[in-house]
Amino acid sequence: MFKYFNLFVLFFVFISACDPGFDHDIVIRNGTIVDGSGAHRFQGDIAINGNSISSVGSVNGIGKKEIDAAGKIVAPGFIDSHSHHDWGIFKEPAALAAVSQGITTLFIGQDGFSNYPLSDYTRKLNRNPVAVNIASFSGHNSLREIVLGKDFRRTATESEIQKMSEMLGADMEAGAWGLSSGLEYDPGIYSNSEEVVELAKVAAKKGGRYISHIRSEDRYFWKAVDEIISIGEKAQIPVQISHMKLALQSLLGKTDELKGKLDIARSKGIEISAD
Repeated sequence: MFKYFNLFVLFFVFISACDPGFDHDIVIRNGTIVDGSGAHRFQGDIAINGNSISSVGSVNGIGKKEIDAAGKIVAPGFIDSHSHHDWGIFKEPAALAAVSQGITTLFIGQDGFSNYPLSDYTRKLNRNPVAVNIASFSGHNSLREIVLGKDFRRTATESEIQKMSEMLGADMEAGAWGLSSGLEYDPGIYSNSEEVVELAKVAAKKGGRYISHIRSEDRYFWKAVDEIISIGEKAQIPVQISHMKLALQSLLGKTDELKGKLDIARSKGIEISAD
């Protein structure tokens, strides 16, 4: 994964050393701590030394900087698992829209669209640092557009799938978290499941995931859910449904039925989730 990427961002990062006369660089006191572990929130203090949290709980000693967090939540930075900041982040490197919500990590390359090659994008990030951590998927639509060009209104040939697989493999080596797809959009809408499975297998071999704007969110919703479950099973890869919605009147009230279908898939060993 990206060498500069730290998935679990702990509160704040400060690079300094304790000055003589102080026990800590920073002490955050009296906050309501939600530590991200699933444990119940609790009142406490946090000490920071250098670029590490050195103590959580009741902190003794004095900080060079003391922050009173009474009445406030202190938590790890939030992870936005579905972001479209791919290029906008360079226009707004402070990422105010994200950090003002406590978001410190963005997952881009969503819905099948990403920057190829990913290695070029990461070099640009290294040259132009931004305020948040960036992780990216490799987009099926983007790969397909490059390989098939304007002749995309058809299924891909074996050689075209092989070319896309090679490109995806290069992105995975460059740090991609897996494969994304937007099967309701051009050009991915013209792909068949077999094409996606073959690409998902490439991501799976590298320890990646598959995340998808599924093929239908309305008339063919149940078939689309079955498809992503099948992709997860055939490619042996964790799968995730992006921004899952029941976008048809006849689907209203079917949440429990949907949850049951996902639970059955999980009981069979398929790692499926949704956001």
